[in-house]
Amino acid sequence: MKIRPFKVEIWMNEHENEGLYNLTESCVSPLKMGELLDLLNIKEKYLDTFLDMKLDYGDINGSDELKKQICQLYDTVEPCNIAIAQGAINANEMAIMELIEPNDEIITFTPGYQQISSLAESLGANIIELKLYEDKGWQMDFDELERVITEKTKAICVTLPNNPTGTMLSGEQAVQLVELAEKYDLYLFVDEVYRGLCVDDFCYQGSFYGLYDKAIITSGLSKAYGLPALRLGWIIGPKDFIDRIINRRDYHIISIPKMNDLLAVEVLKQKEKVLSRNYDICMKNRAFLKEWIKEEKHITNTFTSGTTQLIRYDMKIPSEELSLRVQKEEGIFFVPGSCFDCEYHLRLGGGIDPIIFQKGLKTFSKWLRQFDDI
Repeated sequence: MKIRPFKVEIWMNEHENEGLYNLTESCVSPLKMGELLDLLNIKEKYLDTFLDMKLDYGDINGSDELKKQICQLYDTVEPCNIAIAQGAINANEMAIMELIEPNDEIITFTPGYQQISSLAESLGANIIELKLYEDKGWQMDFDELERVITEKTKAICVTLPNNPTGTMLSGEQAVQLVELAEKYDLYLFVDEVYRGLCVDDFCYQGSFYGLYDKAIITSGLSKAYGLPALRLGWIIGPKDFIDRIINRRDYHIISIPKMNDLLAVEVLKQKEKVLSRNYDICMKNRAFLKEWIKEEKHITNTFTSGTTQLIRYDMKIPSEELSLRVQKEEGIFFVPGSCFDCEYHLRLGGGIDPIIFQKGLKTFSKWLRQFDDI
């Protein structure tokens, strides 16, 4: 099985630790362990349980309490609709490997997260990749989407909110997408790992699982919750599909660590505290970004409802070259738009520590002054 290099992850692995200002991270700024336990007011209780924990495999399918807490994130999910994974990326992997067979067609969107399309392609699927249009708010064209559906099409695959553009759908658009999938009896595969931090009231804030009986949802605690170290994710889907995933999972991960399960339960029990803290970070950064964009003549942005943004610059410098230069000269780390097949753009994370976010963008502005007279 051959697979294309994962451009954004390779770039992150090679360059992420070299800068002073990481302005491209798509997770909300993670808490330290002590900060999280203090926020949830469980330090003594958690540490006592943790120290008394036997380091065996634990609940292979995830604890009953973990699945109970995940159910409460959705309107119509039962424990039998949940498969636990090691992060959303592992959830995506297992779901795609169970869903896709050779010669299937799937529809994906660009700019987007490469994992779904490249993994499905490696399994022998034909990938139909449609554009998200910057001049239309990085939205899909529904007429174009319907035109490319054929008798071989098996699934429409989307990430909502999108990475890297932050695109989200309105309630009307969400219904339109579901109706289209239902019309052609397609699976609707939705990565919802960024769900929970949309900043516009018009967006559809619910899960697509409750809208359509052939929806398959992946999510986790890495992005909106800002807890990537827990490597805790899940798949939501019809019971027969989840049963197959659970059978498959023994070949992938067996189980998640018991301590991760334990802490995830505590986080989900008090999710409002974590999400409120993270929402405040994102809104503070968004307010600063809007003012910064007004003053920075080399940068424009089509603001979307998610936390990540794909900002455009006006210099005719390839994005990889620009990213390397600004990192070497000023210590600012960006993922170049070329990693998403979208030149003259940079991915900007909206959940970064506001102090780093503001200092980094101010430093970037000073660096950009060299291009004023070009």
